[in-house]
Amino acid sequence: MPGQIDDSQLVELGLFISVTVVGTLLLAVLAVFFGIGAIENHLETEALRAVDAVVIAAADEDPSFRNITEVSAEASGTDVHLRGTVDNEDMQDTIPALVQRIEGMGSVTAELEWIPPIVVSDVEVVAEPITIAWSRGAATVSGEVSDDANRDALVGALEEEFSGGVDATGLTTKEGASSERDWMSKVINLVRIGAESLPEGEIFINAGAGLIQITGEYETRQARRDARDAIDDVIGETTFAFVSGLSIPEPPPFTAAEVAELQENLDDLIEGKVVEFELNSDVLTSVGAALLDEIILALEKFPAVPIEIGGHTDNQGSPAENMDLSERRANTAFDYLVLNGQDPERFVVVGYGEDVPIASNDTTEGRARNRRIEFKALGE
Repeated sequence: MPGQIDDSQLVELGLFISVTVVGTLLLAVLAVFFGIGAIENHLETEALRAVDAVVIAAADEDPSFRNITEVSAEASGTDVHLRGTVDNEDMQDTIPALVQRIEGMGSVTAELEWIPPIVVSDVEVVAEPITIAWSRGAATVSGEVSDDANRDALVGALEEEFSGGVDATGLTTKEGASSERDWMSKVINLVRIGAESLPEGEIFINAGAGLIQITGEYETRQARRDARDAIDDVIGETTFAFVSGLSIPEPPPFTAAEVAELQENLDDLIEGKVVEFELNSDVLTSVGAALLDEIILALEKFPAVPIEIGGHTDNQGSPAENMDLSERRANTAFDYLVLNGQDPERFVVVGYGEDVPIASNDTTEGRARNRRIEFKALGE
């Protein structure tokens, strides 16, 4: 009948409607899917731009910035998860906070690891000790100095002192070592003292331990004492400690009992007396010479025992003048003893000036007692 739909047409219509609905749903799903993907891509890109902005700002503010920040962004819908490493602890908070402010952003989670910088503690670079040894007018030097300038200064000074040549092949430089500027000139002075008084000797400088040792053998006690005084003056201008390796030839044997007995005899002779000199002079009076004659008799009983001759003054006059006078008077006593047959090698002559009074300088009697020559029996 016209206008009626038969069964076959009805089936075709149902099939068309079904296909249309499925296609429409598929297109809708595809449209939604690609729309969300675009959103996720956009949010990931913007998140990484925020990370770059934080990195640039941090690099401008911090000269020590290491530029190790490496962050990835993964979006799921409008939510973003950040993962990676950052340069400093602040970025663990600032990056997620900045990403959170992006328009359309949902929640932001982060796994950002801060990698602390490796802290290298200051390690002092210590140069090897310097050893300067000489014999027969030639020298060798070994060890380490901080730079070529100090090496050249030391080698040049040695070449001036030792005409036989200087072997400096063992002296090298060590980068980062402390400069020798504050003490190199003092070492050069010690070399000059040693070269003038010792045919063979050695100076050892351990700057790290703060000590200097000088080794050598002097012919007499007096020569050793004079050298030691000069050395003490130089080292007193430094922060180094001095270790003495200065010796003299093995002396004749004597006992502690002989030292004690000789000292007792000398004290008995000097008690209540002085080795008398002309006023403000180093010229012996007859009374002074007579007392020295008695002292010679005591010394001859123990010829192996070494003796210190010490000169002393009162405090009248300047300290420098008194030191000079005490030295001259002690040397006058020494000369008298040697001229009268005593072995010069057994004596050490020292001037003490006004530094070791035995009585008050406020009285005439006290000053007279302080103007004296002392004789000390030495145990070595």
